[in-house]
Amino acid sequence: MNTAQNTEDKREKIQALSLAKECYSMKLDLLTNATVIDDAIRFVSSHNPILVAMKMNLMNQTIMKTKMG
Repeated sequence: MNTAQNTEDKREKIQALSLAKECYSMKLDLLTNATVIDDAIRFVSSHNPILVAMKMNLMNQTIMKTKMG
């Protein structure tokens, strides 16, 4: 956006604004794509040590209840 604001050359300004528009469009597509969002949530959840520990704890509790019951 700085290039678009700082240049006097109309062609350069149009190219800079076109590139900015394309970037915003791609960003919007990524943010509204449910598959991408689900994959990101799954990735973060599987790589967050606290969440992994909580999942393991829940699994262990379930196994213990199954063995006892």
